[in-house]
Amino acid sequence: MDMKKFLFIFGVMVFTVIFTSCEKYEIPSPYGQEPEVIPEDTTTWDDGGTITIGSDTLNDLIGTTWVLTKYVTGFSVEYPNDTLDFISNNEYTINGGTAKAYQLSNIPLSTNKDLSLYHFTPFGGSHYSGQVGQYFVDDGLISNVEFKDIQNTSITIQAWFIKL
Repeated sequence: MDMKKFLFIFGVMVFTVIFTSCEKYEIPSPYGQEPEVIPEDTTTWDDGGTITIGSDTLNDLIGTTWVLTKYVTGFSVEYPNDTLDFISNNEYTINGGTAKAYQLSNIPLSTNKDLSLYHFTPFGGSHYSGQVGQYFVDDGLISNVEFKDIQNTSITIQAWFIKL
């Protein structure tokens, strides 16, 4: 094959690749215009399995009072009798003190719930989370539940609470 044929075929191939492989796509909204925001339906079950209305999660703890009667850490047993008041959907107090955050959520594919108590001073002030039964509020009892330090899960405390 002579050089002229080679250059011609090579040129046609380059031209074909350059001009046939590009495709212009239309942008769905004009530049500078905000996309339409569709409001989220917050009255249905979310991924965590809790019923939500707006930003509030409904739970049975609101307005209840509990007493931490006993906890075991390592080989130490304590009987503090601290009182917890669940004053809102996400806040509780200990012995009438400053409001602290908590979270109660369903565990997917389980009948248990996860109770997280943040800044929980009876256990040293860290954040602790434990699995409680689905009907623990109705039963009025949290018995021998393992609470794990959220920041260091190797720290665990067995706890007993009674609802007043």
